[in-house]
Amino acid sequence: MSELPPQPESAENPEVPGIEQALKAAMAHQGRGEYAQAERLYREVLALEPNQPIALHLLGVLAHMAGQSEMALELIRAAIHHAPDYVAAHNNLGNVLRDLGNLEAAGAAYQRAIELKADYAEAIGNLGLVQAGQNEAVAAEASYRKALELKPDLFDTLNNLGSLLCQRDRAREAVSCFERALTMRPKSPGVLCNLAAALRQLGQLESSISALHQAIDLQPDLAAAHHSLGMLLQRTGSLIEAEQSYRAALAQETANPAYCSSLASVLELQGRLTEALNHYRKALRLHPENREVAGSIGSVLLALGEAEEGVLREQQGFGVVIFDSEQGVRFG
Repeated sequence: MSELPPQPESAENPEVPGIEQALKAAMAHQGRGEYAQAERLYREVLALEPNQPIALHLLGVLAHMAGQSEMALELIRAAIHHAPDYVAAHNNLGNVLRDLGNLEAAGAAYQRAIELKADYAEAIGNLGLVQAGQNEAVAAEASYRKALELKPDLFDTLNNLGSLLCQRDRAREAVSCFERALTMRPKSPGVLCNLAAALRQLGQLESSISALHQAIDLQPDLAAAHHSLGMLLQRTGSLIEAEQSYRAALAQETANPAYCSSLASVLELQGRLTEALNHYRKALRLHPENREVAGSIGSVLLALGEAEEGVLREQQGFGVVIFDSEQGVRFG
């Protein structure tokens, strides 16, 4: 979420001997992922100098990482109060607010960071995330591209730009972004999954399958990758392999209605109707408003000879087709 910034310009040099060394040691611990040691040192600094902005800010970052986001907001805002030009604190305030779903306030925090530092690539890229979340796709793309012009190796921004382009049906451009990101971090399961989605849009199914296999090899518990792989395998006619992928996804997320429905569909295609019915029913219990699943239950019941419930479920799912010589076909 954060960077480890230099001391803000408006903060006075620590007057208590040892504070500067303690902050450097704490940031080194944090950079290595040694969060407990970092937290201890930040707290020791604040016991000596309660308004020390770097310690307040980075302790807030650690609080957010630990799921204590309200405390994180309080600490980071205190840091900004004592050092109003602390650009990294404004950026991380935006990150916490964005994670809490307050996109408007997050955008304002990023804008403030950019006002203080016009070439702050990370904040510009983060502003793009907010704009994307507010369905401002054109503005988001512009922000991502500006951030990458300033700092071409922004891995997350490259991935976010690729995802936006994929959503806008510009898969070829998206592939280029994901491939650039993978040159920086070849072992990124998330980017490999995104690459697979873009390749699928381009009709390059075998390459998409290969990317998903790579993602799963790196992170075997990635349920979404197993599910996406299953859908591609089903589409290419590999029903047994698709079933295995759906079961692997469900092993990770047993109460996911989409995964239950997908497994049911591939079982239905194999003629294993009773098994398919059980999984369709589970999917409908988990998501009772899903009319497509209700209709699928009806189709399977009819195939099993259960006419009364089958017709009822089909009507619940797909509605009744009405033929009218004047109005044409409509659904009741």
